Amino acid sequence: MPSKYSDSRIKFPKGEQRKFLESALQKSNLDSIKFSRLVNVSPRTIRDWKREKYNITENAVKILCNKHDIILPNNLEQLKINWQNLRSETCRIGAKARYKIYGNFSTPEGRRKGGHNALQILRKRGLAAWCSKPYLYPKKSIRLAEFVGIMLGDGGITKEQATVTLNTVADKKYIKYVANLGKTLFGQKPKIAPRKDCKATNLRYSGINLINYLLKIGLKKGDKVKQQVSVPMWIMGSIEYKIACLRGLMDTDGCISRCTHKYKSKSYTYLNPCFANRSKPLLNFVTKTLDELNLHPSVAGERIWLYNKASVIDYFNIVGSSNFRLLRYKEDIPNGSGKSLLNFDA
Repeated sequence: MPSKYSDSRIKFPKGEQRKFLESALQKSNLDSIKFSRLVNVSPRTIRDWKREKYNITENAVKILCNKHDIILPNNLEQLKINWQNLRSETCRIGAKARYKIYGNFSTPEGRRKGGHNALQILRKRGLAAWCSKPYLYPKKSIRLAEFVGIMLGDGGITKEQATVTLNTVADKKYIKYVANLGKTLFGQKPKIAPRKDCKATNLRYSGINLINYLLKIGLKKGDKVKQQVSVPMWIMGSIEYKIACLRGLMDTDGCISRCTHKYKSKSYTYLNPCFANRSKPLLNFVTKTLDELNLHPSVAGERIWLYNKASVIDYFNIVGSSNFRLLRYKEDIPNGSGKSLLNFDA
């Protein structure tokens, strides 16, 4: 039996479809069951057509006209066009409603979400296996401490992903460094995905086992500011680990400001490293570590500065940097003398 949605249909003006069917039923002298059999539909479909809940099929109209000498509507082609226009408008409205709820499925992000949701459903039904990625889970080390600093700075952890978000332009070289660092530590490089809404690039690691490992070594899942995250205790027990973690924090949430002062018609230029963060435990860690290294930090609210010329030089010689955004200042003038005093090869 044909579905009420199949076959080509025609769209009568309001009230005309009901009149057409009542006329055909009267001329046939048949009850509703036998009448419905003429067009191979159920009696309920006939009732729906009479109520104009659905549009009658073109085939049904032709059968009734031939069987009972009913003249076909002169404007049959126009009625068919009316139906096509109605269907197109209905599809358009439905597509807009679907787009408003689910977005555009034809984008890479939409396909990724669709595939992820489908996989979750299949796994719940036992139709797809849970496959964990073959990550390495390294022992505590200087490199791991630096990665922890990077995650505490520009990283974030959700239920299934760990992401580092960096500036696409300013951190172009650093993105490669972080990806290679992840490859060294975990055996796999992250998925590198430039964002379209801003000049940022996401470095993503996926896998529940890796997330559990990162949580185990002291990182936190969710909003870092609300949780006021701190440096893991295993890093606090080693000055080498603390320096590496400080480097990761500074390379992500730090910058170098160039300050120029004039004195007796001479200009003096200074490079002042600055760290900014909204987590008080992280600010305390940076301050105490710099103090421990005798670098004399200055704290101003949520910012930590190094103003002393010797401290700036010592910072780069002791802590160093893996980010070209900071390293590019090695040729600049830290004290206005016309010669850089930073020993970046030390």
